[in-house]
Formats: sequence, C-alpha cells, structure tokens
Amino acid sequence: MWIAHGNADRVLPVERCGRRVSHALSAAGYDVTYDEFAGGHVVTPDLVVAALRTWLGPPG
Repeated sequence: MWIAHGNADRVLPVERCGRRVSHALSAAGYDVTYDEFAGGHVVTPDLVVAALRTWLGPPG
C-alpha cells in the first residue's frame, strides 16, 4: 500500500491522518510505503507518477 501526505495539509492534518493511518496499517501487518512531502492537500503530477510506479512497477 502506498500513502502520500503533505506535511502542511490543513484539510486532513498529517498527524491525525497520514502518519496515524500508515502506522495503523503497518501495525496490522500491511506492507506500507509512506511518503510525506512538503506541501498541502494536493495531488501533484510527481505523486501520480510515484503512485503508478508503486502499483505497476517501473516503465519498461
């Protein structure tokens, strides 16, 4: 499972959402990759590429 969360997210605070959810899933035995980035409540093109590479593997 791949999770990305902005450390300046004012909609879903990182402490209560991204960090907490990723920790709970890891503790439950799920394989979690957690990427915290500088930014707010956004999905950037770089995050889309990272998500697709996580799910589908590298191109080629």
